[in-house]
Amino acid sequence: MTADVSGGARRIAVIGGGAAGMMAAIRAAELGADVTLIERNDRCGKKLRITGKGRCNVTNACDSREFLNHVPTNPRFLYSALNCFSTDDTQAFFEDAGVALKVERGRRVFPVSDRAEDIVSALVKKLRLLGVRVVCGRVSELCTEDGRITGCKVSDKFIKADAHHNIAYALR
Repeated sequence: MTADVSGGARRIAVIGGGAAGMMAAIRAAELGADVTLIERNDRCGKKLRITGKGRCNVTNACDSREFLNHVPTNPRFLYSALNCFSTDDTQAFFEDAGVALKVERGRRVFPVSDRAEDIVSALVKKLRLLGVRVVCGRVSELCTEDGRITGCKVSDKFIKADAHHNIAYALR
């Protein structure tokens, strides 16, 4: 993700506080954006906490080409994403955040603790360190002006934004 923040911090609303939404919010904040993360559940990462039977298979310890060979449908869809943020980058991100990782059978990568909660905690801690605001509630409306999105309503509260990420999530 790139965010043009020249001329002042850009306000970005990320809709969806799962793994992808938290990573998008973190990256936007690292690039200098003023970020609000909107999650419809009572806390971010709720589903992430139960992935892998509560252990959280973080990624796989293989290069992008091998990883894509195991994607059953339309692997080219992931090509550009993996070129920007590889499985090695994913491992480095969590290790830098203090989560020790291990590689198991099939080159699956898990936290050494076998606790998905450690992955969620690392993401939430990073959001806090970067000053990302988290708002819990369901997006009820996207607000527009002159044909462009200017924000959204969450529980009758207006969240102003110059850009949005994960818009499709809000419309489910």
